[in-house]
Amino acid sequence: MTNNQILTDLLTNIKTDLINSLQSKGSIATGQTAQQITVTTNDNNIQLQLPAYLIELEKGRGPTSKNAATGDPPMIQRIQQWCQAKGIPDSAAWAIKMKIDKVGYPGKPGILTQPLGNNNINAKLGRSLEDMANNISSQILNAIQI
Repeated sequence: MTNNQILTDLLTNIKTDLINSLQSKGSIATGQTAQQITVTTNDNNIQLQLPAYLIELEKGRGPTSKNAATGDPPMIQRIQQWCQAKGIPDSAAWAIKMKIDKVGYPGKPGILTQPLGNNNINAKLGRSLEDMANNISSQILNAIQI
């Protein structure tokens, strides 16, 4: 296994932890958020990419400010999708939007901070670094034996 594969596996494991965290906190309705958590690779660049709104799920959201920019998709459409996934009548979507506009919503601490916390990262990183060190050692030994 190459070092890039080891790092890809590491980030894939962290991705799985994030999705499990979302599920355990009851924050997966449509599955779109889980689909937006991706591990991308090109050349020697490997990244774990997360949708920016995960921070709002962790910390919460305040009331909508005056002259706020419309989201893409607009908040009402996201709420309608959520209502459908949860079996809530479409007619409730507008009331939910108005309530969020007025008071915001509380966060669910731990959604990001637990899977991305030092303890979890260090535990996973330790195994990966050991595998990488073994790869490098093997490469050095193979080069010496020429």
